Amino acid sequence: MIEDDVIQAIKKARITHILHLPCERIRLLLKKLSEKFYSVPLSREEEGVGISAGLYMAGERPLMVIQSSGLGNMVNALMSLTRAYKLPLPIMISWRGLYGERIPAHKPMGERMEALLKALEIPYMIFDGNNLSDLENAIISAYEENAIAVILLKPDIWTHCPEFYLEPREYRKPEFSLKDGRAKFTRFEILNGIKDSLDGKIIVSNLCYPSRELYAIIDQPTNFYMLGSMGLATSIALGLNLAGKEVISIDGDGSVLMNTSTIFTAGLMSEEGLKIIVMDNSAYGCTGNQKTSAINADLALVGISAGLNTSRAFFPDEIKPMLESKQSSFIHVPVKPGNAEVEFIPYTPEEIKYRFMEAIK
Repeated sequence: MIEDDVIQAIKKARITHILHLPCERIRLLLKKLSEKFYSVPLSREEEGVGISAGLYMAGERPLMVIQSSGLGNMVNALMSLTRAYKLPLPIMISWRGLYGERIPAHKPMGERMEALLKALEIPYMIFDGNNLSDLENAIISAYEENAIAVILLKPDIWTHCPEFYLEPREYRKPEFSLKDGRAKFTRFEILNGIKDSLDGKIIVSNLCYPSRELYAIIDQPTNFYMLGSMGLATSIALGLNLAGKEVISIDGDGSVLMNTSTIFTAGLMSEEGLKIIVMDNSAYGCTGNQKTSAINADLALVGISAGLNTSRAFFPDEIKPMLESKQSSFIHVPVKPGNAEVEFIPYTPEEIKYRFMEAIK
């Protein structure tokens, strides 16, 4: 069976984690992969790029398996995170839109897949069911060269698999209690107030001013500073956490809105050791404090909906005991808009990556 042969090739390439979204054509392959590897189901392809980055930096070897339409959802993340930091990422793509495709919406992307990969200078190979050694080598080369590598899976070679059926879940009314009030401190003041609790901890900080402010307050090798890829701070932190690390994500309301799915993936996958601190100023601070749509929303309810231990804090001293808990948590921190006058981070993406990986071994 072709699915079993592919799994053996992936095992030979020493893959540890499979990050995947569903595709009708390869559903039997995905089912078998989920049974043979550490399986991370995704809600959106972009979050998989961040989770893969965290897994790799913690010593694991992830492989993403997606549908061709999903490549468009992850282009910026591939360029501003994976390529910018020179991280390896093999991606197996179910190549829809060709070979008798009946769904017209798949055709525009599928027909342009090779042109897009060439434009992005991403090496790729086409797997036709016979070139298993090429598939294995493509995965291995991604890790040897710290690069992105794509395997396009022809859709007409896979074993037919019936649909999967699930029993409907039971819903229950959630019970929760959150503090009310108004923001009293800026993000910089909050970070400075919890400085001692951050000392020596593994931290992934959101791009732009959150990272720059963290650098000014407590620069340490265990800080992973994001320079781009808005929305992926918690995704990267989750990847590190799934590799067994205790991690703090310093995120923001604008970024959470951009990649909310990761909060739900964290609620599904993380059992302990992940702290998501959402600094909510209801503004895009890095671009001039324009309002975000969180201005009329309560982001703490996202954490509750995702099944995470959720709380709200207005003072630094309220956050500190929350960081000591082993349970994975979502900490909503309303803060005043505004950025501190701090310098740019002097490290290159590669320097950030290498000193971080060395520090968290």
